[in-house]
Amino acid sequence: MRSLRELLRLSEADDQIEAEPRHEQCLSCNADLEGSRSYERYRVCHSCGFHFHLSARERIATLLDAGTFHEDDRSVTSIDPISFSGRQSYRSRVINAQRRTGLAESALTGTGMLFGRDVVIAVIDFSFLGGSIGVVAGERLARAFEKAAARRVPLITIASTSGTRMQEGLLALMQIPRILAAARRYEATGLPHVAVLTDPTTGSGYAGFVNMADFVIAEPDALVGYAALRVLQEAENGVPAGSHTSEAHLAHGLIDAIVPRHQLRDSVGLLLDMLLNDYRLSGPPDHGDGRAVHTQRGAWQQVQISRHQMRPTAMDLIGRMTSNFVAIHGDRQGTDDPSVAAGFATLGGEAVVLIGQVRPHEKTNGDGWIGPGGFRKATRAMRLAAKLRLPLVTLIDTAGAHPGVESEEAGLGHAIAECMATMLDLPVPTIAVITGEGSSEGALAMAVADRVLMLDNAVYEVIRPEDAAKMLFQDTGETAERLRITSHDCLKMGIIDGTVPEPGDGAHTNHEEAALLLRRSIRRELIRLQRMRPKTRLEHRYERYREIGSTRSWVRGTLERRLAHLFDRIGGATSRVRGRSSYLRRRVEFGDHPDIPL
Repeated sequence: MRSLRELLRLSEADDQIEAEPRHEQCLSCNADLEGSRSYERYRVCHSCGFHFHLSARERIATLLDAGTFHEDDRSVTSIDPISFSGRQSYRSRVINAQRRTGLAESALTGTGMLFGRDVVIAVIDFSFLGGSIGVVAGERLARAFEKAAARRVPLITIASTSGTRMQEGLLALMQIPRILAAARRYEATGLPHVAVLTDPTTGSGYAGFVNMADFVIAEPDALVGYAALRVLQEAENGVPAGSHTSEAHLAHGLIDAIVPRHQLRDSVGLLLDMLLNDYRLSGPPDHGDGRAVHTQRGAWQQVQISRHQMRPTAMDLIGRMTSNFVAIHGDRQGTDDPSVAAGFATLGGEAVVLIGQVRPHEKTNGDGWIGPGGFRKATRAMRLAAKLRLPLVTLIDTAGAHPGVESEEAGLGHAIAECMATMLDLPVPTIAVITGEGSSEGALAMAVADRVLMLDNAVYEVIRPEDAAKMLFQDTGETAERLRITSHDCLKMGIIDGTVPEPGDGAHTNHEEAALLLRRSIRRELIRLQRMRPKTRLEHRYERYREIGSTRSWVRGTLERRLAHLFDRIGGATSRVRGRSSYLRRRVEFGDHPDIPL
C-alpha cells in the first residue's frame, strides 16, 4: 500500500500544498510515532487508535483510486460577500487560509473513482476557517449534488465543519436550504448518498445535508452534534463524559456505523456495491408452492415451539441465508431499538433490504417487545428500499408492540400506523415471513407484503392464547385451537400464501437447514414477484388487503344474515321449550303441579 504522500502526488501532482505537521508522539497516549506504518499511511496512532486531522486532499487520497480525482468548480470564489469588518480583516483571513491550505474554499468537490466506480465526492476541510460553510462552500456543495444527479453516480460527502461562517451573515445561513434543495433533487434519482463525519462535525453542516444521507458513517471518537462543544458546556454547565461523540450518536441511533479510517475505503466500496447492485434473481417457472408439508401438532404445542429457547432469531437466519449484511442503526430521532434489526444484504446475488424482528430467547437480552423507535427504524429501512429500488424482506417474531406509558408518549400508535402504511405503498417487491410468534399489531405492521409466508411451526395471533384464555375463562390449549393461529389455519383462511418446512422437530434443531429452506422459499417468491410489472404488483397488493375477510356479495350476505337470524330464533325457541319441560317435570316430582292442557 502506498503512503499518504505517494497517493497525494499521484492524485494531485500539479497542486503544491503545505503538508500537515508531523507528530513524533501521539496526542492521546504519548506513544512514539516514529516508524509507525499506521500513522504514515492513515495518520492513526498504532497504539491507541487516535485519529489525527487529515486535509481534504489527504482524505480523498486515502479513499479514492489513485490518480482518479478531478477537482470541480475551482473558479467558484467570493472573498467577502457582505464586506464584513471586524478586529481582523475577513478578506485577509480568507486569503491567508487559501495560502496556508492550498484550497480556494473550505469545500473541495470533484469526481473520481472508488474501486473502479465513478463517484462524486465533496470534502469540507476544518483547516480552512474551521470548515465553516459560506456562500462559496454552499455553492460548491450544491453543485456536487447536481453533478451526481446529472451523471447518475453515487455521492460521498466527508464533513469536518464548525457550521455557518458568521462573517458572511445571513447569506451563509441561507446555504443550508440552498444545499438541501439540491440534495432533495438528487434524492429523487434513487442514487445513494453516503456521509462520513469526522472530528469535529457540528453546526449547520450537521443539521443540514449530512443528516439527509442514506447511510451515515463516523470516525471513532469524533466530536459530532449540532451544538459546538463550547456552547454545549455553557448551556449544560458541563458535558458528561462520552456524550456528543460518534459513539454516543451510534448508541442513540443517530448514525449507522463507526468505521476506523483504515477500513473506510473498503466499507464504503462494499456498501456502494450492494446499493447499486442491478442483478435480479431469475429462473425457470417454479411450480412449488410450499404447501405440501404441515405439522400435525396442536396449536398450543406450536405456540411453545415458536417460543423455544433455541429457535433461530432473525439475526441467526439473516447471517446464514445472506452475505455481506450491513446494518443501519436507529430511527434518526434518538432511538435505536434493539428489537428491530435492519440493513442491506445480498440474497442469492441480489441486493435486498432486510428487516428482522429480533426476539431474544434469553431474558437477559430483553423481552422482544417493539417500541416506537423500532417501528420508525423499520419505516426508515422501507423508505430506503423504495428509494434505492431494492426488494424488501421482513422476518417476523415478536411478542407485540411495547405496552407502556413511555411508549405511548413517544408516539407508539403513529409509529405503527406509519410503518404499516409505508409498507403498503412500497413500489418494490415485498415478502414477509413469520418465523416464530407473530403477535398482534407488532407483527402486522411489518407483514403487509405482496407475499406472506410462515415457517411450519410459527403462529400468527390477534392475541396471545394465554391472555385470551384468562379473559374468556377457558383452557389455554382449547383457546389456542379456537383462535386459528397455526400456519395451516392461516393458509386455509387466505391470510398467508405458503408455509416453509422446518427440519426435524422444528427450526430449533438445525439452524443451518432452517435458513437454507427459508432462503429457497424467499428466492422462489422473489423471482415470481419480479416477473410482475410494478403497477400490477401494487394493484394486486391493494386487492389482497382490501378483500381479505371479505363480506361477500350483497345477495349472499343478505341471505346469510337472514338464515343466521332464523336459526338463532329456532335455537332460542327450542331452549325455551326445553326449559319449560324441565320446570314441569320438577313440579310433577314434588306433587304440586297445575293442570297441563293438551
